[in-house]
Amino acid sequence: MSEVLEAGLYRALRFNPCVVINELRTRMRGWRPFIVLLAYAAIASTAALIALLPLVLEQQYLGRSAVEFGRTTFAALAHTQLTLILLIVPAYAAGAITMEREKRTLEMLRTSLVSASDVVTGKLLVILAFGLILLLTSLPVASWSILLGGVAPEEVLYIYSYLFLVAFFAAALGMLYSVRLKRSMAAVVATYGTLITTGVLALVVPMIVAEILLGGASSNPAIGREAAVYVLLTLSATAGWIVFFVVRAAAERLLGKPRRRLAVALGLLLALALLGLAILPNGPLVRAVAQVSVTAFVIINPYAALSALMDGEITQFIILGPSGVGRGATGFGLQLWTIICGFFLLFAVALWTAAISGFARRTE
Repeated sequence: MSEVLEAGLYRALRFNPCVVINELRTRMRGWRPFIVLLAYAAIASTAALIALLPLVLEQQYLGRSAVEFGRTTFAALAHTQLTLILLIVPAYAAGAITMEREKRTLEMLRTSLVSASDVVTGKLLVILAFGLILLLTSLPVASWSILLGGVAPEEVLYIYSYLFLVAFFAAALGMLYSVRLKRSMAAVVATYGTLITTGVLALVVPMIVAEILLGGASSNPAIGREAAVYVLLTLSATAGWIVFFVVRAAAERLLGKPRRRLAVALGLLLALALLGLAILPNGPLVRAVAQVSVTAFVIINPYAALSALMDGEITQFIILGPSGVGRGATGFGLQLWTIICGFFLLFAVALWTAAISGFARRTE
């Protein structure tokens, strides 16, 4: 059966799953993975119970509803899981390639028929599978939050898919540093340092820009049409480069290196189409960015994004500013989820393809 699966995957996607099979056997051997799963489930459950306990004790005095119980429990569970994901997944990913160097087994991979894409993708898939298992261990607590009230099953699906994409982003970043650096400790430090730095900058820079635009006013201003053009140029140029890089790598993988020019042309075409759509005068993107509050850019921070997805008031503040009226989180919750998850997915795929290219250059 495994041989049929390997042959089918190779013919359809030119992907050799032997690295996945070997990594699964290696990483899931022994007691350490199960201890990590047990500790993850215990910490997530304990955090939810600790958040719920004060509400239960205060119920008879403040008259709190069961709806508040469910939302508080689920919020504590989601934020605890985000913290655990950002602690566990990068450590696994940052040592994926560097451990091969330290164990002196990287030369065996280089001399084998397994391609650079198979090695990086196979190791990344195993790390993502472990991250998915971590998330699934907390589903009973999330189901309990649904039973308490105030949490819909669709919301659980949205939040868990977001957490999985954050795990994908963190794993791809760790994999890139694992390819670029020689030591596991250096890769782990660089991965955590990058996550912390980008998270802090995502909170500080928008607030500084908003303060500059405020000019002493009491409300949080929108970006404005002129500033929106510059923002869109920066964002669309970055997104266009990422799209070009990803499409070119995927096309080269599927079409083969002899058709590299076709892959480059396809990537350029899609990148230019994205750029043209972004800077279209009076287009929907220009109008949307012009009306958005400056603080919307804090959603690049994983915790701010999670709070925006879960809390209607925070979502309304980020999108409309303190003076925004009317819409709340219900009307555009799915749209906000699409924007946030699309951001993390786009950058995760870019980091993944960059790791493949870096590993291929090192093995040539």
